[in-house]
Amino acid sequence: MANSILTDSILIPQKIALVEASKCSSERLKNISFINIMIRNINSYCMGLEKDGVKEIEYLNLLRSEIKSFRKHYRKWKRSLR
Repeated sequence: MANSILTDSILIPQKIALVEASKCSSERLKNISFINIMIRNINSYCMGLEKDGVKEIEYLNLLRSEIKSFRKHYRKWKRSLR
């Protein structure tokens, strides 16, 4: 799960760059949707790690907090693309 968190975290800025560079609205929507899926996945991975008994709960909580903040900014950015 930790590798999946890392992978999704790396892919998010790449997808943001693709959205910003794309002139095709369907391509932009596809990448925006993919970003949203990755955000949800990271939250799910955090829950899974917690249920598996990971001891570093404070790190999971920090990651959740950062994802919550990112999601807030992501929604504003997404609205600005219309």
